[in-house]
Amino acid sequence: MYYTYFIGPAGSGKSTLTYAIADWLKVTSMESEISDTVSVACVNLDPGVRWTPYPPDVDVRDFIDYNEVMRTYQLGPNGALVAATDLIITYIDEIKEEIQDTGADYVFIDTPGQIELFSFRVAGPKICKELGGKKKVVCFLFEPGLVLDPSGFISTLLLSSAVEYRFFLPHLNLLSKSDILDEEEMERIIGWSENFSSLNTAIDMQVSGMEREKSLRMSKLFEDLGTISSLIPVSSKSSAGLDGLYAELQRIFAGGEDFESET
Repeated sequence: MYYTYFIGPAGSGKSTLTYAIADWLKVTSMESEISDTVSVACVNLDPGVRWTPYPPDVDVRDFIDYNEVMRTYQLGPNGALVAATDLIITYIDEIKEEIQDTGADYVFIDTPGQIELFSFRVAGPKICKELGGKKKVVCFLFEPGLVLDPSGFISTLLLSSAVEYRFFLPHLNLLSKSDILDEEEMERIIGWSENFSSLNTAIDMQVSGMEREKSLRMSKLFEDLGTISSLIPVSSKSSAGLDGLYAELQRIFAGGEDFESET
């Protein structure tokens, strides 16, 4: 099983991308020579979500009732989400068994909308570890509206880096909702992720004072680390870039080769 976790700020498009890449892979595999060997499962790990654009093959809401958590522990909406997400670990064996029962080759995992609930509490990395699977990737979503200016880009890059160091797994940065950007905006943002000198130039032109100095220092830090991956633009609406995302996943999972079932 190949596990892909979609992580990002609320509203960055995790659920729609989970649906889009799963549907794209199903359609693509049906048209290829491996149509009889590839299967896909979508997993919802958000106990507070009201609706998902995909029918979950495994749904944490089958184990945890968010409203019941609120009533039982007399918590407000935010506190109940924290408690409900932490409670996932108590059902991890059952969730793991359900995932394995799907027999899926690719498992796409939609994480809670509030990034801090999954990424920056003890439960998230532990859930990821306990679910098993030797092949795992974290895909971090950059929301276009947050990265149009260099300061917003750097703050999102900081968040992505924090997630990467929380999980210590292969990590891809995705520019989600790329269809809402014009060509010039997309090229500029992707250029920042590929060439820090262009990011530094943008900082010099658009930022001033202490913010400029801190932004330049952070840019230099990312450049020195040398671990930041270039952004992969994807669109759940138009399916643009999904082939590129699949290629990167396969590079990590199977050295670039298409999936071959183990027999």
